[in-house]
Amino acid sequence: MDLREKPMKSQSITGLLLAVAMTVGCSSDKSDPAPGKASSSLTYYDDVAPILQDHCLQCHQDGGIGPFRLDDYATAKANATAMAADTAARKMPPWSITSDGSCGAFSGSLALSAAQIQTIGDWAKNGANEGTPRDVRVPPLAALGSATPYHSPKFTPVIQGGPLTAADEYRCFEVDSALDAQRFITGYEVTPGNAAIIHHVLAFVIDPAAKTELATEPDLTNAELMARLHEASPEREGWPCFGMAGDGVTVKSAPVVWAPGQGPVEYPVKSGVPLSPTDKLVIQIHYNFHDMSLVGQSDQTTVKLRLADQVERVGMFVLNDPFLSSLGDKVPALLQPGKASEKYTWSQRLADFGLVGIPDLQLNGVMPHMHQLGRKYQLQVSTAKGNACAADVQDWDFHWQRMYFYATPPALDAQTVFKVTCDYDTTSVSDPVSPGWGTSNEMCLATLYFTAPISALQSL
Repeated sequence: MDLREKPMKSQSITGLLLAVAMTVGCSSDKSDPAPGKASSSLTYYDDVAPILQDHCLQCHQDGGIGPFRLDDYATAKANATAMAADTAARKMPPWSITSDGSCGAFSGSLALSAAQIQTIGDWAKNGANEGTPRDVRVPPLAALGSATPYHSPKFTPVIQGGPLTAADEYRCFEVDSALDAQRFITGYEVTPGNAAIIHHVLAFVIDPAAKTELATEPDLTNAELMARLHEASPEREGWPCFGMAGDGVTVKSAPVVWAPGQGPVEYPVKSGVPLSPTDKLVIQIHYNFHDMSLVGQSDQTTVKLRLADQVERVGMFVLNDPFLSSLGDKVPALLQPGKASEKYTWSQRLADFGLVGIPDLQLNGVMPHMHQLGRKYQLQVSTAKGNACAADVQDWDFHWQRMYFYATPPALDAQTVFKVTCDYDTTSVSDPVSPGWGTSNEMCLATLYFTAPISALQSL
């Protein structure tokens, strides 16, 4: 069972959850406090606000996703203790990937320096003084700009049950692209209709005329298979889809990933994912009833796509999770209970992704993903010249996930091997933990965003 999405080509995809990455945030900056300043003299306006401006206020302002404002002194003072604790624990700002230069170089880092964390802590400890009031620069709310909206139907999910979906339903909905010429998706934004019951939202690009992955029916098209999947439950919109767009459906690309808290996403390096007039969009929504009082509520979600006529580089997603794919083995991989550090490691070659021989291929983004037992995550990229650490998460937070884009892409060659190690804390469970789609199961997923010159499009 192959869970990779081999970009622009046929692939076997029979069971994949892609939870999301959080793109909350504020642009990074270099607002370290003045060295040697006495902690008792620190003030909101002189010392703390400059840090907040560059790391926090895009979220913590009126209309932002933060639960309270930080551009207002009185509110900041009221939350000073929480600010100090959360920044010291590096829970805030929500940037879990190591960004000190020891493992990859990422753009737009929200991570605070040790000096900035110390400044916030000392300010809170010494009374959270105000200082001389002055204007606080509040960055604009993140916005995608002009974009085309696509809507899922109004839908009431139902728990599917079973050991892999104890409180969940995965449902796919087909949407016309409504284009009159080929365009390129360069960014997206998701507005959930009922965020309380949504775990994630994905959107797939599907060629309805392409052959499916069903070996038993080699001439069956995607359109025919999707119609068949819907006919299995004709009284309800869409169809069940634990396997991306549905078991056997051939996926061209997966350009949209969303989870609660995520804002607009813009692809880097002037890249985009192709979308043709004949393509269909399939929106997958993972509904999760962690709170049983929400059962019976409905949802209608909007996915906005920013579309461009031309791009300089074509974007390609690879989604890989051999831990999850082991469900297709006679004996699936399991995590043993009662361990503070239970690791699962997998390796895949660039050739396994079908990307060898593409000129100027770059790895421009990575999104780690585990579930609630995850504690650490590392991606290594090995070439003929040696090994390089490409992504490192030392304190995994299931509630704050995002795609991280590289400022300096890791080197690649024809022999490139990707090695992922997921580290879990299973001390809270008494039975072995199975891979699966429910939040009580686990995953060890790498979502990799590659780009190549647009001239390579025809050869992909």
